[in-house]
Amino acid sequence: MSSSHIKTHTTPESGFTLLELLITLLLVGIIAAWGLPNFQALGERTAQTSEVNRFQSAFSLARNTAISQRRQLTLCPASENRKACASNWSRELMIVRGDKTDSITEDDILRIVPAQQGTQVAYSRGWSRIRYSPLGYTSGYNGSFAICSSSGAKGKKLVLSQLGRLRIAEAPIDC
Repeated sequence: MSSSHIKTHTTPESGFTLLELLITLLLVGIIAAWGLPNFQALGERTAQTSEVNRFQSAFSLARNTAISQRRQLTLCPASENRKACASNWSRELMIVRGDKTDSITEDDILRIVPAQQGTQVAYSRGWSRIRYSPLGYTSGYNGSFAICSSSGAKGKKLVLSQLGRLRIAEAPIDC
């Protein structure tokens, strides 16, 4: 007589217990709370770096175009309607043919450089424009630009030389 025995083996169901799930959620919450300020600071540093790059690109383009076209160019913040230069350097920037600050037409504008949100820019000399000579000089317009984030943390300083070159100052500035 042969009898066959079928063994049934039951395995316990796998999964997380309520305690394990609560501990995991607690750890994720602690890590998120610790990392959020660092993430916000990263965003502000990125905005400042983007603004520095925007200024360096605009100033380099204006200088190189003045030299290559052998003509005066004006770099300035644009007014709302782009017909004149404004005084707020945080706005979009215009590169304009000649020494124009008002009555600017679309044909006068070589390039519009869009504004960067979340930063404030102040020009130490208070001018509403920078004029490049056909040799690429900015005689009389040298000064510095303070770039600060909206939170008021440490900022960056850009220095414009009379030769028309823009450089980043080594030390951060207080905003």
